[in-house]
Amino acid sequence: MSEPGRRPILRLKNPPPLPVPPPASAAPPGQPAAETHWKCKPCGARLVLPETWAETDELRCPNCNAKIGLVKDIMSDPPETSRLRARRV
Repeated sequence: MSEPGRRPILRLKNPPPLPVPPPASAAPPGQPAAETHWKCKPCGARLVLPETWAETDELRCPNCNAKIGLVKDIMSDPPETSRLRARRV
């Protein structure tokens, strides 16, 4: 009996680039931009999300690259937690 050949190791493609936050100069002078802290559900990494992003931006975890959700879902009051893969810390 001959043994079957080894299966090839699967490789992941390069992840898409993370969105670049706007420059810090978007905040009024003398006041820092307000930040919100979140925790990624898949990997547990902490995320700091500035509130100056556009509502249509897609957020991804910088640690595991999981899709967190859209900025408009996070910035809504109360947040649309059923659509998000993160929770507020």
